[in-house]
Amino acid sequence: MNIRPTLLLVGAAALVASVSQPASAGDAFVRFGAIFHPRDIGFEGRWRVSFGSDYPVNLEETIFVGFEAQTSVYRQDVVGGGTATFVPLNGLVNVKVKASALDVRPYGGGGIGLLSQFSQIQSDFNWASDLGFQLLGGVELGRLGLELQLQRAFQSDAETSFAFFVGFVF
Repeated sequence: MNIRPTLLLVGAAALVASVSQPASAGDAFVRFGAIFHPRDIGFEGRWRVSFGSDYPVNLEETIFVGFEAQTSVYRQDVVGGGTATFVPLNGLVNVKVKASALDVRPYGGGGIGLLSQFSQIQSDFNWASDLGFQLLGGVELGRLGLELQLQRAFQSDAETSFAFFVGFVF
């Protein structure tokens, strides 16, 4: 796995998250996670970075609406030689219900959005995108966040993927 694209993505995620916070009273976040799904790929294809922001919609600040962007880059050897490169690019709108402002703040929610993937196999390029959903639950421990996600496209033959994220809330 080439570390340069990974560092570029992490840097871009941190920049967007840090710039988005001062513009509003929302909670910006950046998370790093591992993906678990039925496909047979190596560990190098199982990581993902996620960033976005949540905005309170009630005075108690227990209901939040926000956005989330997710991406990663992974490569896989293909039969007959060569390498396939995959770049998922997901954009989702989420609703979260969080416990009252405490040091330990559990939450749950869901979202809907575009689940996209750019793929290059040899010299063949493909862009696929589908409307999909995610269900999520987690806990914020001060500024540390832990989250579990279930994600699936609406099409009937789509696979369900699960992800565990660890990150920071700003």
